[in-house]
Amino acid sequence: MTTGSVSPPKRIRVDRQAGFFEIAWDDAEGRIALSQIRRSCPCALCDDLRAQQTQISGLHMIADAEMPSAVLTNVIAVGNYAVQLRWEDGHDTGIYTYAFLRELIGAKLDLSDRQ
Repeated sequence: MTTGSVSPPKRIRVDRQAGFFEIAWDDAEGRIALSQIRRSCPCALCDDLRAQQTQISGLHMIADAEMPSAVLTNVIAVGNYAVQLRWEDGHDTGIYTYAFLRELIGAKLDLSDRQ
């Protein structure tokens, strides 16, 4: 996980119907499927599941059977560096830093080049 400093985004939008999480900074933006953001949960429990799965099968992603819900119910700011995502099944221990989210969605685009 990236731990570098990333400024807070100017906008976070969740499109529950389409199943996407969108985030925008002054210099970059991106979106990711809610199912992918759930599979990438950085909490200790999910990290352990990924490690176990890697040892067994060589994969590095939580399988659908191990991921009960990708329905996001709440996004809670954690200081100026992260958000806590609360899922329909009650899972809410993942703290997604802005640096991690930026890396996860590949938001490395310079918006001045997009017109």
